[in-house]
Amino acid sequence: MAQWQIVEHSRQTRLSRGIEDGVILIMDAFIFLQMEHERIEQQLDEFIESFDQMTNEKRFECTSLIFDEIKKHFTHQQSLLSRSSDDVAEFLTECSKDQNDIVEAMNDLLMSHVDDLNFGTELRKLSKSFDVHLKHYRDKLFVQYREQLSTQELRCMDSQVTDWMLGSTPANRFQ
Repeated sequence: MAQWQIVEHSRQTRLSRGIEDGVILIMDAFIFLQMEHERIEQQLDEFIESFDQMTNEKRFECTSLIFDEIKKHFTHQQSLLSRSSDDVAEFLTECSKDQNDIVEAMNDLLMSHVDDLNFGTELRKLSKSFDVHLKHYRDKLFVQYREQLSTQELRCMDSQVTDWMLGSTPANRFQ
């Protein structure tokens, strides 16, 4: 379940966000990244599970939608982790390389045909790479990154995530 903080804001802030009761819920940025990742991973797993029963057209549509979600997740991750110090610069470089490798694998997969015998196998490999990516950076990069930021910087990140969430599309576009 999501972890939210209750934050009091001035009347002007409440009105600008359209909230009248004086309470705004703020999402923790790192939990958001983890939840977003887990949601995509679940969608990938469901897609892989039902892959054989889908038409080629539906396979391509779902592949494109999921890959767009992965790219959006990486954009969120890069945006939130853009302020770095030397302590995490190496991890950020490694993270960016992993993201590029995953995007390249997605592009290669899209260039093959959805009824290709290797498509399902490559999709499973991609899912595993995506999972390894989260676990590696959640336990190392996110911990170090959180420790280097001030409370104000963390709140700013949390607010940015909350804005994304309030303006985003429904969580599951694939049903």
